[in-house]
Order: sequence, then C-alpha cells, then structure tokens
Amino acid sequence: MWELEVSNIAGIRDGEPTVEPGINAVQASNWQGKTSLVTALRTVLGGSVTSSTLTDGVDAGHVRLRTPDEEYERRLRRTGGTVTADGRPYLTDEREQAVAELFAFLDERNRVRTAVREGEDLTPHLVEPLEREDIEGQIARLKAERETVEAELERAQQAAEKLPAKTDTINSLESELAELEAEADDLEGTADESGAQAELRTELTQARREREQASQRVNRLEGKTESLESQIADKERELDALTVSTAPDLPETLAEKQSALRELDGEIETLEALYNATKQVLDQGHLDVVADVERRIDSDHLTCWVCGSDTTRDDIEEQMDGLSDAISDRRERRSELQSTVSELEDRQREIEQQRRRKQSLEDGLDELRTNLADSRDELSDARDELASSSERVETLEARVQETDDRRQSLDQEIARTETKLERHREDRDQLETQAQQREQLQERLDSLSGEIEDLRSRRERVIRTARTAFDEALEDVVDRFNPSFESARLRHHVDPDSGRTEQLELLIARDGREISVDALSEGEVELIGLIAALAGHEAFDVAEQVPCIILDDLGGLASEHIHTLVHYLSARTEYLVTTAYPEAGEFDGHVLSPDDWDVVSDHADQPA
Repeated sequence: MWELEVSNIAGIRDGEPTVEPGINAVQASNWQGKTSLVTALRTVLGGSVTSSTLTDGVDAGHVRLRTPDEEYERRLRRTGGTVTADGRPYLTDEREQAVAELFAFLDERNRVRTAVREGEDLTPHLVEPLEREDIEGQIARLKAERETVEAELERAQQAAEKLPAKTDTINSLESELAELEAEADDLEGTADESGAQAELRTELTQARREREQASQRVNRLEGKTESLESQIADKERELDALTVSTAPDLPETLAEKQSALRELDGEIETLEALYNATKQVLDQGHLDVVADVERRIDSDHLTCWVCGSDTTRDDIEEQMDGLSDAISDRRERRSELQSTVSELEDRQREIEQQRRRKQSLEDGLDELRTNLADSRDELSDARDELASSSERVETLEARVQETDDRRQSLDQEIARTETKLERHREDRDQLETQAQQREQLQERLDSLSGEIEDLRSRRERVIRTARTAFDEALEDVVDRFNPSFESARLRHHVDPDSGRTEQLELLIARDGREISVDALSEGEVELIGLIAALAGHEAFDVAEQVPCIILDDLGGLASEHIHTLVHYLSARTEYLVTTAYPEAGEFDGHVLSPDDWDVVSDHADQPA
C-alpha cells in the first residue's frame, strides 16, 4: 500500500488517500478533487509542476508518499507567479521523469494523447527520451573506451609475445646471481665452516697481536738499553771524578802512634792506680795500716811502705802532687796522640773507601757493559722480529683489503643483479597480468562494439518496438472495443541518406480507406492516443522505472470502454490510478473517495 499525505495541491487542501496494488478508482462528480489527486500523485512521483499545481491563494504545499520501503516528499513554494519544488521525489533521474511524463502519466496534460488528438507528428514525443539519453555522446564515450581497450589488448598481445624472452632473461640473471652469491659465500664462509675472508682476518688478527708483542718487546729493550747506557755513563763520570789518595808510610806511622798511645795509656793507668791508692790511704786514714806512723807536731813521720825509708806525710803529699802533675802531663800527651791517631785512622778509612768505591764502580761498569751488550743483541733480535711481523701484517692487510674490495665489488654486483632481476620479475608479472587480460579485453571489446551497435540502432529499435507495440495493442483494442475503424498503424518515413526514421505518421483505415483523426469519435481518438502512449510505455520499459500508470480525462469513452481499458492497462503495471464519474459504475479494485479529503470546493464554488 502507498500512503499519501496531500496539502495544498491543486484543489485538495488536506487529505491522506491510499493507493493499493492493482486498480485504484477515484470516483466523484466534477470539482470534487479527482484530477487534484492525480496531480498530487504525479507530483510526488516526479512529474513537472506548474503554477496551478499549488492550490490557488496559498504560498506552500507538499505531497508525501510512504511506500513499504521508502518515503518520498516534494515541497512546493510560490514566489511571485512561479511555483518551485524541492525535496526527494520517487523519480530523480531527468530521463526517467520525462519517460513517466510521456508514457505513464496519461492525464489530460499527456503530450502523446494531445499530439494524436491534434493530428501532430508523434516522432518527437516517442524519441524525446532518446534525446535525453545523449546517445551520440554515449557512443563517443564508448568509442573512446573501445580505443583504450583496443590499445590495452594490443599491449596484452605484445606482452604475451615478450614473455618468453623476458623469462629467459630472468633465468640468466638468476644463474648469474647464484654464481655471485656462491663466490661471496666462499669469501665469507657458511654457517658450517669459515671462508677465505674469515681465515685471512683470523690470521691478520694473530699477526697484529704478534706485531704488538714484538713492538712492546722492542720498546722495553730500548728502554732497558737506554737505562744501561745512562747508568754506564753516570758510573764512568763518577769513576773519572774519583781520586784515590796515596800515603805509603801511613800504616807504619799509624802503628807507631797507636803503640805510643798504648804506652801512654799504660803509664797513665799505672800512675793513676798508684795515685788513687796512695790518696785513698791518706784520705781514709789508713797510714797506720800500711806503715808505722809517728805523729809529731810538725808532721806525721813514718816508714815508706814501699821502699822502707823514713818520710813524712808532707813528703808523701808532695810526691802525690808531683805524681798528679805527671798524670796530667801524660793525659795531655795522650789526648794529642789520640787526635793524631784518629786523624790517621780517618785518613786511612777514607783512602780505603775510595779504593772500595773505585773497585765497586769498575766491577759495576763491567757488569753493566756486559748487560748492555746482551740487551743490544736482544734489541736487534726484537727489531728484526718486529720488522718481520710488520711485513707479515702489511702482506695480510693487503690480502684482506683485496678480498674486502672483491667482497664489496661482489656486493655491488649482487645488488645490481638483484635490482635488475626484481625489475625484470616485475616486468614479467606485469606482462603476465597483461597477457592474462587478453580474453577479458577481447570480451570487453566485443561487448563495447555490441553496445555501440545497440546504441546506433537504439533509435530505430525503439521506434520499431513502439510500432510493434502499437500494432499489438491496436489488435487488442479492435477485438475488445470494436471501433468504427478496422486498422491503424504508425508509418515511418526513412531518410535515404542516414537510414534514420524522420517521421512516424499515424494512419487509420476504415472500410479499406485511409481516414484522418477528425473522422473518428472523441472516444476513438482518446483510445488511439492511449494506445500510442502505451507503445512508448513498452518501448522504454517504463514499468521497470515507475510501477504506476495514471489515467484521467476519459470522458470521451463510454463506461464499459473505460472498464475495459482499465483492466487492459492494469495488467501492465503494479499500480493503476484512474478517475471516473460515478455513473461509470463500480470498479474491480480500490475506490478512493474525495469525501475523506478537505477540498477547495468544500469552501468555495470553484472547480477542483
């Protein structure tokens, strides 16, 4: 079911009619809104609008159509004396709108019915949709596409021809790449074993280690040699500066002095012992112990305990003073002699030290010179070893550099070969893709040629289809309606140069004679007009574009003929909407009553 919402369209101020599949009859007397409903329906389906489409005296109106799947609406607005429409109608393509205007909206404004009624040429109306299709433009575009496809097909053919040579080139490059990679593997080695380059690098590393060791040894020996040379120079300078004194009689003189000193020490010791013992006897009052003492007033007289002669204490003390002087004298002599002995001993020690130092320097120089000779021999050997190691390192470095250069060269060659191989593979893939498109391109080429031929013949095919449909419909009409004429057809006039139909002329025959439209009744004229429109409906497959046929202004047909026509047309569309007067009788379908709508005639005495 289609649900309509109509507001201010023609004579309908407000209404919500429904259209059901099959026959829909709007039955009412004049001015009740029959034609207004048809106007509303054709408006929302995409028909053209005029100033009378919008209700007189209002500035805006609309029609809304709800189908089971979608909703459509056209809004009308009056600006000055012009009515414009916007929104989304059922038909949005201009060509489909034109086709519907000519062959589906069969109301009083239908131009095919008008052309038949007025005896005009039908050709412009029947071919008008073709003009909107821009067939020549389509043909030009298809030709351009066909040229493109032909060029692509030619390239695909050439690609197929190039494929074998391209495959041979790829095979050759793959072999070349395998050889280069094998040589690179020999240089670098594989996961299982080292290659020549790895072995050379290992040998070079060992040679550099040995050279470093030799260099360290040379440096160490050079330092040692320099140190020995420096020590020898120092000792030689010290030896040259060293002077050993000579004193041949020094030992004898020293011995004499030491002997004299010992004699003095003995004398002093004896004298001191005698002095100390005598003094102890005197000081401690022990004279009575050692001698018989006769004490007198002038002095103590006694007998000497040593010699036995008579003496006095005063004499003994006088002798003690002399003994003390002798001791002091000898002590002074001993002190002088000790000084002399010390000087002689110091001199003797100095000479001995000089001799020992000289001997030490001479012995050290001999050892240093021996070590220097050994060190120089070792240094010479170390330098020879360093030179040999350096030469070996240079040789190995040259070999490594040579293999590095070769490896670099191989890497560059491999990279270039891989790039070339990749490019050729891409070219091959592209050639294969192009070659595989040959069948598809050929099919497309054939299809385009067919489309071009179809477009070239479309005008004549449409006209031929229209003429055939007209003839078939006319046969049905003659059988169903029994008109006063026995035949009618569309005769076409062909341009001898282009072969195109220039005109479709309506020919009507009665009693074997050609007659004009003026000789027919009003109902017969309308019937032929409807048949001509139906021919366009078939030729342009209108039923596939808009599932509705609208009929109006069938007053020239008798009631029974209206019913026959309605049933005849309902078989060709999903929805058929027709207007009819009440006296036409009941229709086998859905009846729409204007009584349910608010129409202009309800408010004023004016046609709707």
